[in-house]
Amino acid sequence: MKVFYEFGLRQLNKRGEEICGDSVEFSPGRDSATLVFSDGLGSGVKASILSTLTTRIATRMLEGGLPLAEVVQTVSETLPICRVRKIAYSTFTMAQLVADGQVKLVAYDSPTPFVVRRSRLERLAGEQCDVGGKRIYEYQFPLRPGDWLVLVSDGVLNAGIGGAYPLGWGWDEVGRYLEGHVHESLSAGELAAKLAHVVEQLYEGPPGDDVSIAVVKARWKRTVVLMTGPPVRGEDDERVVEALMGTAGTRVVCGGTTANIVARQLGRPISVDLETGTEAIPATGRIEGIDLVTEGTLTMTQALETIRADVSSEQLKLKVDGASRLVLLLRQADEVRMLVGRALNPAHQNPNLPVELGIKSQVAQALGEELRRRGKEVRIDYY
Repeated sequence: MKVFYEFGLRQLNKRGEEICGDSVEFSPGRDSATLVFSDGLGSGVKASILSTLTTRIATRMLEGGLPLAEVVQTVSETLPICRVRKIAYSTFTMAQLVADGQVKLVAYDSPTPFVVRRSRLERLAGEQCDVGGKRIYEYQFPLRPGDWLVLVSDGVLNAGIGGAYPLGWGWDEVGRYLEGHVHESLSAGELAAKLAHVVEQLYEGPPGDDVSIAVVKARWKRTVVLMTGPPVRGEDDERVVEALMGTAGTRVVCGGTTANIVARQLGRPISVDLETGTEAIPATGRIEGIDLVTEGTLTMTQALETIRADVSSEQLKLKVDGASRLVLLLRQADEVRMLVGRALNPAHQNPNLPVELGIKSQVAQALGEELRRRGKEVRIDYY
């Protein structure tokens, strides 16, 4: 099974600046992901332009399949040097994260990356080399499910200077914080936000330097398979239910008729949980082996509207209705597979209408499109 890399980013602008001078790009792929992190010299717009140039060049080259060594060579020779300070106009860290759990990372004039395994900080031993007249550090290490990779800009290490930490928070203290705060239920974005909050507190307000925190959490991919609507041909019932049960992940069934088909094919009873119903959303059901059973069109439509409205997960966790629970499952998923039956409900519309005009098909398509816009892998199979 391939390792999935969940990404989270949090940035804070330097006091008085309208834009962060750091640039970060994360590009996920089928067999690998790339992460490019650059800190522009100075702050504000000029620093942002320089760091963005670095990340864009590196990301496009890596996406084009060029070896990491060649990308480093090109970027190192491209970066201009400040005549006064005799340093490059931007620093960089580049990482290739392969789906087999192996990571190659190179860094120029950047803080040493943090790797946390089982809540223990691992100090990476990098190899030093000279590329384009610049001292580059190379790292190779595994990143298995449950491991974390954290990259930070100097603004994080310098937090607290002249206050709680006269010399700055520093690499060791940041590492100790990470050891004490990572846990399985925490997302990459949540860890980045927590770390940024501490940095703000140490600066006692807007930071004195640009702050960027990029977090990669290695884990197994989370898949949701959702079946809705009965197939056009009754003889396909068994095949669709086999597809539902044969897909590893969280299983969802939307629709009363669909739920009855699943229960019949599995030879299991179906029950209704009346306490989960509301005036707008019908109650959910229960079938052994299915994680969520809901009504169809109304529930899916409400779920779509909830996602579009960006209702917080914290609010949804307080609710028990089917739409709220469906949204939470979809948000946690990396991949969503929809099994959409094309038999139309005569109560909804004329069954002679083309498939794409069916209400349930429309809702499924719209839901899939919205999830894609939010970075999910979506596959829709029609039956």
